Amino acid sequence: MEMDIYWISEYVKILIGYIFLMFIWPSVVFRSYLKGRTKIFRFSFCVTVQIVIINTIVLMLGLLHILNTKLVAAILYGLFFISILQEQDMRNLLTGKREIKLYQLSDIKRKIIRQIHKLGHDIYTRMGEYILLTGVIIFGVIFFSYGAFQVHSYGVYDVFFHHGWVNSLVNGIIFPDGVYPEAMHCFIYCLNALFGIRTYSLMMFLQCIHITIFFLSAYIFLREVFYWRYSPIFVLGLYMVLDITKAHSMYRLPLTLPMEFGLHAQFLCAAYLIRYIKNANHVIKGNKVLKYCWDENLLLFMMALATSIASHYYVTIMAFIICAVIGLCNIKKIFRKEHFISLTVSVVLGCMIASAPMIGGRISGIPFEGSIIWALDTMNSENDNKEEQENISDNPLIVQGPLTLTSEDLEVIGRLPLAGQKLMQVIIKTEYFIKAMYQNGYQRMYEPEKRGSKIFWITVLMLLFCIINRRKNFKYIGKITNGYFPVVLISIITVFLCANCSKPNWGVPVIIPEHRFCPESFLMTFAVMMMPADILFSVTSQFFRDTILKIASYVLLTGVYVYINLTGKLHGYMFYSLNRYDSAVYVTNSIIEEFPRDSYTIVSPMEESQQIFPFGSHEEISTFLEKICDEYYILPTKYVFIYVEKKPLVYHQTYFFSGPAWLGVSGNSRIKATEISEDAAKEDLTEHMDYMWGPYDEGRTIMESKVYEWCQNFSKAYPSTMNIYYEDEDFICYYFEQKDHDLFNLAKKTEY
Repeated sequence: MEMDIYWISEYVKILIGYIFLMFIWPSVVFRSYLKGRTKIFRFSFCVTVQIVIINTIVLMLGLLHILNTKLVAAILYGLFFISILQEQDMRNLLTGKREIKLYQLSDIKRKIIRQIHKLGHDIYTRMGEYILLTGVIIFGVIFFSYGAFQVHSYGVYDVFFHHGWVNSLVNGIIFPDGVYPEAMHCFIYCLNALFGIRTYSLMMFLQCIHITIFFLSAYIFLREVFYWRYSPIFVLGLYMVLDITKAHSMYRLPLTLPMEFGLHAQFLCAAYLIRYIKNANHVIKGNKVLKYCWDENLLLFMMALATSIASHYYVTIMAFIICAVIGLCNIKKIFRKEHFISLTVSVVLGCMIASAPMIGGRISGIPFEGSIIWALDTMNSENDNKEEQENISDNPLIVQGPLTLTSEDLEVIGRLPLAGQKLMQVIIKTEYFIKAMYQNGYQRMYEPEKRGSKIFWITVLMLLFCIINRRKNFKYIGKITNGYFPVVLISIITVFLCANCSKPNWGVPVIIPEHRFCPESFLMTFAVMMMPADILFSVTSQFFRDTILKIASYVLLTGVYVYINLTGKLHGYMFYSLNRYDSAVYVTNSIIEEFPRDSYTIVSPMEESQQIFPFGSHEEISTFLEKICDEYYILPTKYVFIYVEKKPLVYHQTYFFSGPAWLGVSGNSRIKATEISEDAAKEDLTEHMDYMWGPYDEGRTIMESKVYEWCQNFSKAYPSTMNIYYEDEDFICYYFEQKDHDLFNLAKKTEY
């Protein structure tokens, strides 16, 4: 119960800090520019511009070698309070005259009341929509965040490394493992600098809060697609309740990782590109008509692009794919001189703004981070594979991929006249493409087969409808469905990319792993599924009152949820890659709270090393086992804590969460573990030290057995010194105290 209160308090602190840094700070500092803007514009401005500003400030200070938490806090707090003091009312309020103070207080009171009335009126006019949207998003946040309160682990080993990069920023070091997009790390660092929130808590819960931005950004994009204003909420509702076979690809959404942190940028890029295309007209300044179109939509498009680059290169690739499709569907408007030049300039500026700190890092001699080098090598290897495939393509007996012609096909084609051979090849390959998309794409991603089949045929019908609509330009229906075509194409492309990961011999490089792109693919596909409902509600809105259709929208969404729940199609809970017992997290927090800073060393697997930063020291348990075999080995702190798993975990095991039936289907996972033993302690650990995960993976049982044996021997030698700090059936924490002038020699070779 005590730990539950602790985690809840940490979550609340992060929520308050997040709201201040992401929304209140830019709303105050840029209030003159944001004055009179719509709520959607203000939201989009805050979640893009603010991320770019924080990323630029932190990394530029790092390049100048003056990065520290006090300086960053002084800059951010300073700009905030200077902006407040620039307000005339506030300056008058701070003067020494009583009558001016009273006047200004009453004036401020009137302004606040006026703003509340205005906000209340805006909300009232769309009350039904806001309530339904809020309910759907809260449901999604609870579902995706549920595991963070059930298991306080990293979720996936990537989070551990990114936590280390955040800690490096605290030490004033940027790009510790090479040049890499660091927008997420910089944002977390600023929350730590401004509010003193522990970086471990931020890594646990930040994305649980930030995922709201993902949902709202998707909603903003879908509003540009659909005509009936409840349709985007239908899509989000279906996205958050329907069981999907490939839902394992969505388990990263609530994890604090760079790509997931920046996913909202792709939707905002698309939304404001559509808005720019729709609204771009000649700009009149004074009595002159400007040659080029630049408006607020293009500004936010540029900043969303910069956010994607600053967050993760996969986000930028996804944003490019989505925006490229939208651009192709509006190619005539895009290539108008007054539009194309402005759009090109905004793309160049967005790339330059986000890339400037990373370019500065490369100029200063910092190499690229390993994953970026890996991505470049992967693309090169794809090209090499393509050349190899072309070299063997003459052999009709080798089936290289889904579109490769068989020997029977070549025989049939060979009988045709030369003029018809190419046409027949196109027909056969088109048939193979459709079959492969159906089997490797829709049926594999949306099992069971009936569901995949329905989604496939609805997509085909909507594609044909959009093509016909663009040719015939239906009047009212054409107006309703004007934004459908790009989304249908995006949906098909995303399914193709996922199918290409399954059967990668399509002649197209795998530019994004399947589990990275599936969440967006599901959203686009569900958007296509909701297009018939959007048409129905939009048409009937001409014959029925708005109130009736609002009620019908509530009934439809509620009915979908009840049907999915009762028929067993509700999604299962997410899962973590379990790397340590929750008791280890509890003990580490307890040590941080109870013992003085820098007075202790924790001997444990590497997962604790980031959690205790900067409060104490850490010694990896594998290093400990190596050094106790030396002649002399000490740990120079007053207290030494040694973690031992009596039941060593199976490392990186998949652990499904469980919870209430209304939220999801429980996984009821059992923790997989082995047993420490005397026999295991006698085995050789050397063969498991060849790679990074070796001691914690195959060698974990041996390692924990050896440490447990050492603790028992040390306890026998010093029974009054060795104590137990915490113990349960799976985990035990030993500790002992030593004097500064009389440190224990922990080497095995020494007689205790």
